[in-house]
Amino acid sequence: MTSGTSTWLAPGPAGNSPAVLICLLGQFQVFKQGQRLPLRHGGKIKSLLSALALHEHQQATRDALLEALWPGMDLDHASQSLNTLVHALRRLLADALAGDPPLIRTDDGYQLNLSAGIDVDTLRFDSCTELGSRQLRMGDRAGAAATFEEGLSIYQGDLCPGGTSLNVVIERERLRALHLGALAHLTDYYFDLGDNGTALQYAHRLLLADPCREDAHRAVMRCYARLGQRAQAMKQYRLCRDILRREFQAAPEPATDDLFAQLRRGHPAV
Repeated sequence: MTSGTSTWLAPGPAGNSPAVLICLLGQFQVFKQGQRLPLRHGGKIKSLLSALALHEHQQATRDALLEALWPGMDLDHASQSLNTLVHALRRLLADALAGDPPLIRTDDGYQLNLSAGIDVDTLRFDSCTELGSRQLRMGDRAGAAATFEEGLSIYQGDLCPGGTSLNVVIERERLRALHLGALAHLTDYYFDLGDNGTALQYAHRLLLADPCREDAHRAVMRCYARLGQRAQAMKQYRLCRDILRREFQAAPEPATDDLFAQLRRGHPAV
């Protein structure tokens, strides 16, 4: 994970970059008109924006925010602190939003003002994976591949807000599963095209994210075999076997064993 601006964040033609972007994938960052903001009071701003971005419909009750940001503080002081933080956030971001506030008051709390030009990287990533899946169902594999690649440019790492609350853990694993699914699809897509080098790159990225995925190990083995690197393909099997033994005290699946046996025999079907 890099700390700089990813290509999809780079300033471009009008409408390409959000006025304000909240990034929760990889590390917490806020970009205003394509430029990363050095945040004052960064801890509380991070907690406030993260709490809103991760709640359903990007909104949270005032009580939930007070408990998340100032646990144990008396209600009056916590409420005053929240008001001060909301005003500081408006001073920081409103100029990029044509004067609109970054947060909207709801009946019992606050909501991110998405309609004013605020965006969240998790929402963009979700949109890409949903569109890619829809394109797959329609039989447009090339379109789906391009969409998944756009999604991967957004996914700069696992969901970063700290804590072990059940909601955060579930959301982190949900987004991680979508990321792994996009990598797996792109591995298969480029392998089917005969672009073995690109397929191998995506398979390796999949293994970096999840070293225990046997489908990714098999994809690496097949790519190496197609590239004429049979010995490297067989080494990949041994790596897979050792990882499974170390992590789960388990043996490879029959499909992995069968592929290794074909490689050892030099079977042309591989």
